Amino acid sequence: MLEDIIRIILKYLDVCDIHSVLLVNREWCRAVVPIYWKAPFSFTKKRSVTALKIYEMFLEQGNITSAQGEAQKVLPFFDYPSFIKELNYTSLLACKGTYERIKTVELILQMLTDREIRLETFIMENTGANNERAYGLWTTPCYAPIFSTLIHVEIHTPFPKSNVIKSLAKNCTRLSHLDINLHDTSDERAKESVNYLEELISAQKRLLNLRLVFPNGPGNMLIKAFQSRLESFQRLELVKWNFSGCDWSWLNNCPNLIEFAITTPPPQVSRIFGAGHETYRSKPSKNSKILTEHWHFDKGDEISSMPKFYFHSGKSLMAPHDGESPTVIKQPKVVRYISKEKLRQYQSENFLRTYSKMINRLAREEAEEAEEERRRRRRQRKRDGYDYDSDDFDFEDYFGMTEEQWYNCYDPSD
Repeated sequence: MLEDIIRIILKYLDVCDIHSVLLVNREWCRAVVPIYWKAPFSFTKKRSVTALKIYEMFLEQGNITSAQGEAQKVLPFFDYPSFIKELNYTSLLACKGTYERIKTVELILQMLTDREIRLETFIMENTGANNERAYGLWTTPCYAPIFSTLIHVEIHTPFPKSNVIKSLAKNCTRLSHLDINLHDTSDERAKESVNYLEELISAQKRLLNLRLVFPNGPGNMLIKAFQSRLESFQRLELVKWNFSGCDWSWLNNCPNLIEFAITTPPPQVSRIFGAGHETYRSKPSKNSKILTEHWHFDKGDEISSMPKFYFHSGKSLMAPHDGESPTVIKQPKVVRYISKEKLRQYQSENFLRTYSKMINRLAREEAEEAEEERRRRRRQRKRDGYDYDSDDFDFEDYFGMTEEQWYNCYDPSD
């Protein structure tokens, strides 16, 4: 009963305070730990490495034989692996070196399978061209039960041989958020991926928020794959596909669609939805950007003034899971305390840097003013008709008076 009350209170706390709440007392700690460890690999690399060390303690405990004695089994106070609901596969791979990651990931996935863990969120980014085996490791059939309850999926598919869409289509039926980046270059493999994508969409039992990125992908095949499940789409974003010659009349038959986005919208889409769309600019990398045009609809099928974009606004707009809003966990802020001596040292160094910058700025301004004054005098002398090269000789600087004053003082009889 007390833990239920604490969970209700936690909903009204700032997410950055979750770590501090752990230290209130034992009851609060028990209520907060499952929330804090729902996504152990979804934050900074330091946090992920720490979480991996904790997981390895449970792996070592599983390798201890009974002959070694129960006294050697020293475990943390909580069964942390049992709390995981979100797995950032990329961060997990990054915690280990190239030669260690495969074995470590296999052991962790096997441990989660043995514990009958069921994930809700899975994130897999592009890990590079040298990680094909590690990338497709989670698609091994023996680990399928872990991913059978997924709701939120974000994946990249850089390796054609490891068709992760095929694995998702076989195991997942509860997806409500699906963000896939396709990279197949072969027409045959592209067709295969779209076929598996059609199978995946058809298997879902919920309204689907779907974002698909495929540079120059076969748009005609994708639209054909959509035809059988038009009522399943709640939000749809299509990025970089080749939709030349496609018919968009099917958009009129999507009764549950509340947001639609596309790069370079065809004229037919603008005629169907109107001109009241919004532009969103995303930067997947330092040297690239993607512009998508977004239409938002309310229940009356009118353009809404919804200011945010579902696929680009973080997890705060995720669809509720089983009627409850998902808990958003952020890395807590770290406050560093320093001694008074160090503080005075930092302050004095900062003062000296600021003072030096100020002196240099004043010197530059003074030099610029002097140069501007010399230029003004040179222009004035040229207007007065003096024909010597003023760039080589400054009369006023040399004699301490202007040329007019010097001529007034000059006596030819001397």
